[in-house]
Amino acid sequence: MKQTSLFCWVLRLSWPMLGGAWGAWLGFGGYLRLPHNADSLAMVFAAGFFGLFAWIGLLAGMAAGALMGALLETLLRRCHAGPVMAVSLATLTNAMLLWQIAGLVVASFPGLRPPTVEQRVPATTQPVRQDPCAKPPPEHTREHAQWALECR
Repeated sequence: MKQTSLFCWVLRLSWPMLGGAWGAWLGFGGYLRLPHNADSLAMVFAAGFFGLFAWIGLLAGMAAGALMGALLETLLRRCHAGPVMAVSLATLTNAMLLWQIAGLVVASFPGLRPPTVEQRVPATTQPVRQDPCAKPPPEHTREHAQWALECR
């Protein structure tokens, strides 16, 4: 059995970690985009569903990351790449493939990423001032002179 460097082992361990983190974020990330209503029990159910999706994403991401990384490293090693080069390229390719898989999952299941809620600021209670120049000029001379000073 060959001895490989610590760098290669750390990168090999990062494959399932990267996949699991990516899958968990994909599963739970939509919860943070929901409008939070403390008066409703629906948020508890939403948190439960998104938590379940996070666990599913964690397990699926770990399996996909480990499988893709191992297959890519094996393929690169058969093409006579060195161990450090093969593990590094497998890690980079693994990250790009996980990114593409996440895009495919979000496109297939749009409910995982609900639209962002806009925070609305309540309207002020001050009356809206109308533009005096939008009205026709008044007929009285004093008011007409005042209107002419303001609107010219």
